[in-house]
Amino acid sequence: MKFGSISKSSFVGAGIALCLLAGASYLWKLKEARAQIGANLPFVTGVTVQNSVTTIIGANPTRHGLKICNVGATNDVWIAPVNVTGTTVAPAALGAGSFLLSRNSAAAANVVNNCINMPADVGGGSSAPIGPQVTSGFAGITNASTSPVTVWEY
Repeated sequence: MKFGSISKSSFVGAGIALCLLAGASYLWKLKEARAQIGANLPFVTGVTVQNSVTTIIGANPTRHGLKICNVGATNDVWIAPVNVTGTTVAPAALGAGSFLLSRNSAAAANVVNNCINMPADVGGGSSAPIGPQVTSGFAGITNASTSPVTVWEY
């Protein structure tokens, strides 16, 4: 059957080609999908940090945002990133190379805050981001006993 000068088989062939193109486009988008697919919500994890080095979260090269909060009311928590070789920069209570997450009730000296939001809190103002990257893993340690930490990963 002909429609003007175009045959029915041409229409069918064009339809099949269009479907194949749409399928290939969909598969390409899946290949470059973000870490969190679907709802614009974070993955939330609770971790109990010990007074020895404790893994808080592993590295994730597709992570777009990270928030780590000390939600405990008794102990401070110090965190440090895992470097590019996979070796943890050992966090230490009141130690160099560590970032303080104060206890939630904040009675400690030198209390800064009880959360770190990345990449916002590790940016260098108008310059390029400095310090740990949002894709890094993190470890922590408390000053005594344990403290609950909440991690939001976007």
